[in-house]
Amino acid sequence: MLKHLLKALHKVWHQLLPTPCLWCSLPVHRFDCQLCDVCEEALPKLPYALCHYNLLWLPHVARGLHKPAFDTLLSVSYYKLPYQHWLQRWKFSHDLAAGDLLTQQLAAVVAQYQQQGGKLPDAILYVPMHRAKQRSRGFNPAEILAQQVAKQLKLPLLTVLYRPHQQQAQVGLSRKQRQRNLRKAFALSSQQPLPANVALVDDVVTTGATANTLCQLLRRHGVKHISLWTVAVTLFD
Repeated sequence: MLKHLLKALHKVWHQLLPTPCLWCSLPVHRFDCQLCDVCEEALPKLPYALCHYNLLWLPHVARGLHKPAFDTLLSVSYYKLPYQHWLQRWKFSHDLAAGDLLTQQLAAVVAQYQQQGGKLPDAILYVPMHRAKQRSRGFNPAEILAQQVAKQLKLPLLTVLYRPHQQQAQVGLSRKQRQRNLRKAFALSSQQPLPANVALVDDVVTTGATANTLCQLLRRHGVKHISLWTVAVTLFD
């Protein structure tokens, strides 16, 4: 009852004071959206029909990733505008509206993948942050994304990955520097057997160094198939 009441109030509020679109700033057309219909339609789309919902099959994506240790890659878009803008707003300016939009976008891509007959994982995991960094930022974007995806797919969310030490931020580092920075960066908090098929969620994949390190750890503990799900993937020219 309370949920329906809040939804009705949200609709009334939208009629009185429509939410501005996060890209063009004009009023959105529906109360439960962050973008107007025009901007929603204009968003860049990835060619999933060409790669069977695995971006690793696209040469311009694969050449930027060094020997991926994950089996499939699913992303909302390339790390370009407008997604680059929204990710930075969410992560560094605590723009919760941008975070809601990106979470909805990833959930929509996963739903599309499921509708096309994609095999779902047995559980969802996410790239962890060191507790000090998460305290400082206030949230872990990968965790929020994973929570929404797990809820939508009705899959367990495993919180078994953690960072025992605080490493230097990966932003601005070369591929080799990222690999050195990630040595012994992650650990498992439980010795319970892990599912054979999992999806690992992060906000952005750049060189794949972070995901590769985590995948190697997961495979040492019995995981056979790993899908990487992100909001964006960085392209290298």
